[in-house]
Amino acid sequence: MIEDLRLQAVARFNDLDLENDPELLEILDLASAVSITPYALITFLDNDTEYLKVRKGITAASLPRDLSFCIHSIQQNDLILVPDTKEDERFANNPLVTGEPGIRFYAGMPLTTQDGYNLGTLCVYDFETRTLSAHQQTVLKILANQVIKIMEIKLAQQQLAKNQEELLAQRKINIDANIKLRSFFESSTNFQVLLGQKGEVIDFNKSAYKFIKAVYQQKLQRGEQLLPYIRPEFADTFIERYQQALLGKKSLEEGETDYEQMGVIYWEAFFEPAFNDENEIIGVSYLIRNITERRLKEQKIISQNKSLLKIAHIQAHEFRAPLATIMGLMNLIKEENYVAPVEYFE
Repeated sequence: MIEDLRLQAVARFNDLDLENDPELLEILDLASAVSITPYALITFLDNDTEYLKVRKGITAASLPRDLSFCIHSIQQNDLILVPDTKEDERFANNPLVTGEPGIRFYAGMPLTTQDGYNLGTLCVYDFETRTLSAHQQTVLKILANQVIKIMEIKLAQQQLAKNQEELLAQRKINIDANIKLRSFFESSTNFQVLLGQKGEVIDFNKSAYKFIKAVYQQKLQRGEQLLPYIRPEFADTFIERYQQALLGKKSLEEGETDYEQMGVIYWEAFFEPAFNDENEIIGVSYLIRNITERRLKEQKIISQNKSLLKIAHIQAHEFRAPLATIMGLMNLIKEENYVAPVEYFE
């Protein structure tokens, strides 16, 4: 489990572009100078590879994990010093010691993150045996600490830049969505108003503005109450449905209103809760749809149906009268000894 978390930390830092970082290259120069060795590295060690992230004296960018010297360094939290690799059983049989390039000296200090994970090392090595004084060892430890601080700052900067990009991208999405929503909102022929939790007008579309101005000769404004623009006969129902919407309940009301100069308007009124991004109710969406044309068509159809039913009733009555006469004659004919009058045949 701990190794999994360490590998996750390595993956985060491994994405950083460090190879040509001037600060880290300068630290490698100092490490090489203080230890009097030609080779210095900043390494990361993952599940199967040792990444030579910043290098002095060599060109190889990685090694297989099983050849790594640093695998021993990350298992402790202090400097590991190997004056002669051939005399140390941990390294004596390593192909990099027994074969080319023939490493004989190694010193490595683990690079430990603030949360305690050893990513890899700051290390120096040589093809000749040597040792380091206490002063040299202290300087390497200080330099390793400086390396991890520089890398953590760079990681924070990278994350900040990424967050900024995501924020800008999300902001663009929100702006585009708001433009589309506003376009839809404004292009709607329905009366639509967004009300706050105290009945105040938060927003409205052009249709609502034009209607209020036409009927009441007033300019609808944000922050004012909508109730003064609600007809008295509908006020109680409006308040009840508005309060229900604040509790999360949708509702629909239908009616008709005589607006005098505009005539009678049939309408549907929708009350729906309005939510913010945290899914909290912040107000009520109040929408009125003009259904006058539809209602007049319905009334016309109903009127036509009544007329057709009346015609059908009359026709049925007129048809039943001669039919009853014929049926009566048929019954007489069926009677015994019935003789039809001579005038029926004339």
